[in-house]
Amino acid sequence: MTISIIILTKNAGDVFKSVLDGIFTQNIKFLEVIIVDSGSKDNTLKIAKEYPVKIIEIQPEEFGHGITRNFGASLAKGNHIVYLTQDAIPNDINWLKELMEPFKDSNIAGVYGRQIPKKDENIIDKFFYLSLYSDKDIMWKNHKNLGVDTIFSDVNSAIRKDILLKYPFDNDIIVSEDHEWAHRVLKEDYAIFYNSKASVVHSHSYNLKNAFKRHFDIGVSYNKISIVGTTYRFIKKGIQSHLREQSFIIKNGYFYLVSYCIIKDIFKLMAFMLGKNERLLPKVVKAKLSNYERYWI
Repeated sequence: MTISIIILTKNAGDVFKSVLDGIFTQNIKFLEVIIVDSGSKDNTLKIAKEYPVKIIEIQPEEFGHGITRNFGASLAKGNHIVYLTQDAIPNDINWLKELMEPFKDSNIAGVYGRQIPKKDENIIDKFFYLSLYSDKDIMWKNHKNLGVDTIFSDVNSAIRKDILLKYPFDNDIIVSEDHEWAHRVLKEDYAIFYNSKASVVHSHSYNLKNAFKRHFDIGVSYNKISIVGTTYRFIKKGIQSHLREQSFIIKNGYFYLVSYCIIKDIFKLMAFMLGKNERLLPKVVKAKLSNYERYWI
């Protein structure tokens, strides 16, 4: 088993050093670390050059979540491709070993690991990560009725290279390229494994504007994922998640956030529905509602 680690970067900041430190202290060997940078203006490349990594620079307009990951894989020498985002810090020296462990089962196409929120993360976004990435392992085998479940995340993941070359990421999808890929390979009777022990420290804070744009893009992407009844399932799971979220913040004493959570989830639903129906909107509006203005140009 040979391993190539691919990281896509742009203005990763000082946290990138912790990511690379985490990689180069793992207790399992790997062939290479490939960094594909799309126009960093900060100290990202300076930090990268302190480590034995291969750096590839592309223009910002060339970047796409699917196409750039496929490009990175085309450069890789390993027979297993590990994708890690620029701000996902390996939680311990066993991270990579645990990510590789499930591949002993030859039917597993991809493995993804746990994302543990940062200690200082706000309570709402901390709930988001704790609820999506639990401490229980999961084997996904059947693509039917999965709906909008999180069945793969390339924030912290590994894929067999031969399968990735046969079933590459969608080059044109705006976000959720990992979700779309997982649904496709499950339809081909491969399996996806979630290993909670392959953990990284990773989380983001989403204000109302961020959450709206993110869910607009998710709605756009879900039109490309052939899931029957996506809207119904999204709303159903959203309501279930909202109730658990309210219980979580009340249990932790954040009563003043109850109203804010309601407003935020309404915004997310509105954004998702707009994204699902983006064909009815002019490009100039879609560009403003999206996190990726270049996608609509």
